[in-house]
Amino acid sequence: MTTVRVALLVWKPPTPAAPNDVSAGWPRVLQTRDDASPWQVPSVILRPGEQVMAAAGRVAYALGLELPNAHRVLAVEQRPAAIDFPEDLTLVVDGGWSVGHHVHGADGDASSCPCEPRHQCRWAHAHETDSTAVVTALSAAVMKAPAFVINQGAHRA
Repeated sequence: MTTVRVALLVWKPPTPAAPNDVSAGWPRVLQTRDDASPWQVPSVILRPGEQVMAAAGRVAYALGLELPNAHRVLAVEQRPAAIDFPEDLTLVVDGGWSVGHHVHGADGDASSCPCEPRHQCRWAHAHETDSTAVVTALSAAVMKAPAFVINQGAHRA
């Protein structure tokens, strides 16, 4: 059985007055975690019969955000099944950009998450996510380019 995860890509540009200008550097992406998990782009498991944007809306609501008007799946990542893991399909949805007021602290510093007191959130470089799909999705979001990419990730160890 395949687990379908909907990840919400929320990004913070280095220059909010010109969010698509990357001359000052690439935007940071929002990551969350609880005490026992690694940092990741915020996401939920898609419920049976649930629409993708409804799941993305659940993530946005938990973070105190609103989805942008343009609903886009920016990238898809597929990880094949492994011994203790089912096949995993992640849809990275455009969560828009933010000036970062709901995440306090400097880039890379953790702060408490609005969704759950035991959760933390931070702004991090996209390459820190270890996900080609997130990097591809960020590029598509910033450049306003269509990017529906299927990336078959490596087998899990």
